[in-house]
Amino acid sequence: MCGIAGIVSKNNSVSLRDAIISMSQSIKHRGPDGEGFAFFSNEKSVPAYSNETPRINTESKSFIYNPSVSIHELDENYSFALAHRRLSIIDLSEAGHQPMCDTTSNYWLTFNGEIYNYIELREELKHKGHQFITQTDSEVLIEAYKEWGINCLQHFNGMFSFSLFDKKNNQIFCARDRAGVKPFYYCNTNQVFAFASEYKAFIKSNLIPFEVNEVQQLDYLLNANLETNAQSLFKGIYELKPAHYFVYDLSSHHLEIKQYYKLPNTSLQQKSESEIVNLIEEKLVTAVKLRLRSDVEVGSCLSGGLDSSIIAGIIKHLEPTQHLKLFTAIFPTETFDESAYAKLVSDNVDGNWKTVTPTADEFFRDIESLNYSQDLPIWSTSTYSQHRVMQLASENNIKVVLDGQGADELFGGYAHHYISLWKEDFSFKKLNNAKQTIKNPYQLFFKQLLKETFDLKTDYSFYFSKKTLLKSSDYESVKFSSNLNQQLKDDYTGRLKSFLKCEDRCSMAFGIESRVPFADDIELVNFIFSVDGNKKIKNGVSKYLLREATKKYIPQQIYNRKDKIGFETPVANWFAPHKTIVLDTIIQQLDFINHTHLISNYETILINKSAFLLRLYSLAVWKKAFS
Repeated sequence: MCGIAGIVSKNNSVSLRDAIISMSQSIKHRGPDGEGFAFFSNEKSVPAYSNETPRINTESKSFIYNPSVSIHELDENYSFALAHRRLSIIDLSEAGHQPMCDTTSNYWLTFNGEIYNYIELREELKHKGHQFITQTDSEVLIEAYKEWGINCLQHFNGMFSFSLFDKKNNQIFCARDRAGVKPFYYCNTNQVFAFASEYKAFIKSNLIPFEVNEVQQLDYLLNANLETNAQSLFKGIYELKPAHYFVYDLSSHHLEIKQYYKLPNTSLQQKSESEIVNLIEEKLVTAVKLRLRSDVEVGSCLSGGLDSSIIAGIIKHLEPTQHLKLFTAIFPTETFDESAYAKLVSDNVDGNWKTVTPTADEFFRDIESLNYSQDLPIWSTSTYSQHRVMQLASENNIKVVLDGQGADELFGGYAHHYISLWKEDFSFKKLNNAKQTIKNPYQLFFKQLLKETFDLKTDYSFYFSKKTLLKSSDYESVKFSSNLNQQLKDDYTGRLKSFLKCEDRCSMAFGIESRVPFADDIELVNFIFSVDGNKKIKNGVSKYLLREATKKYIPQQIYNRKDKIGFETPVANWFAPHKTIVLDTIIQQLDFINHTHLISNYETILINKSAFLLRLYSLAVWKKAFS
């Protein structure tokens, strides 16, 4: 839901009005249903409209935050501005317009996301004396802050990034959800402090020049890492990390960042397996139910794998008469095609199944716009599959979808989770049991042990020109924890955010809100991380507890599936016939690459290092898109 932006002018060296308009326009795809602004000085607060603000909001007198002044008629005597792009999901009326303020005009909010438990919170706040004039979760957020201050974050179950201007204390309070489903970026220069939902807002408004952070560039190419540090590929733009908030003092321009949530360490040793399974079912059904709260139609992504099939099955359980719209990327001629499983699930829930078949020509047609909408270069063509699935949903008039991101990180769904399990409690029986899921568990395990023992790393140095000096420390040595739950925590607080970033950009590129009940339901997440890791993979079966908790919602064939595919695309087959465009783009944009080696070894690289070649090409396209 929505896109947000804000600017604090420190010395009046930038045009606040022009910059905030540009920021808002750069993220309009996140909120095609409306645009709103608010400007502040020591003396006054002025909401403003543009030609993209719905007329009803400019004419309504029901709410003091509905604007009556055009942004183009404002003078420049303001020091702080907020912007909001609206995607209407909850309360479709003019009451949902933002930036929103309370009845005292002392608290102003621009908000991206959903507080799923807003109905329960509103009732609790009413009992504490708070009054409400809308049906929005945005107003609940404001009143929650007035009641609990920064501690309001502990009450929210949802996905969010927001900025709340507290006029009484002359400070800006900004926060991001625990998993990082919704993005938040900022810059802090001598001229401005600014924040936005996407990197491009800073570049297109000229608040930050486009410069590449070379350290992060190298980390991306060598290790496939993005957004692992506070500063990303965009030099001078920083990310507010998940489960963090900051307070920015407008008088002193002091910025203080703090973490407000950590995964639990408690253990449920006293609970039996059946008790745990029953609680998982209960909490997961509740999580999905909360995420069906919407004033527009909700659909669901469907890969045919376990996680998305579970979501579809639970939705059918909760809404038995609905013909749920389901969206799948299929590849009929490929071995990894899952369309048969997806159709099986769709038939099981009596769904309205829609499919799309991405092709190589379409990928190369769309790659520049894909990288631009992603804000960062992609590291897998699976992102394109997801992009096309969201486009399909949009074409079918869906504004909200549910998706299965996060289940693997909670329940143990990746191959490397077996490595941590075997390290924690090794036995040849466990390795043999894993053969139903892992093609060669012995090779997987002992190869990884060799890598970790001797610090073995993939060497890409010969792909770079001589003027580029690579150090051994530039290469990441992949090591996995000797405790499964710790590895799951590392993944949840690490790699999951990259998947959620792609999820956010793929969906928001088409004005769609994607909801991920596995990833961000605080009750479910806290409970699962209190369960011992060795219970999550049992008898070689991945996500054992999840399967047992949800088997009545899915076909038997899905319950019995042991393979994991996800959003795949045939990388080598796609890149082979497009050699010229791939090489030309890399040569034009990446002067630090050994072009001669790349050209003469293209076919070999495509077979043995296709992921690295994709990263090179994607980085080159990304630079072209933002230069």
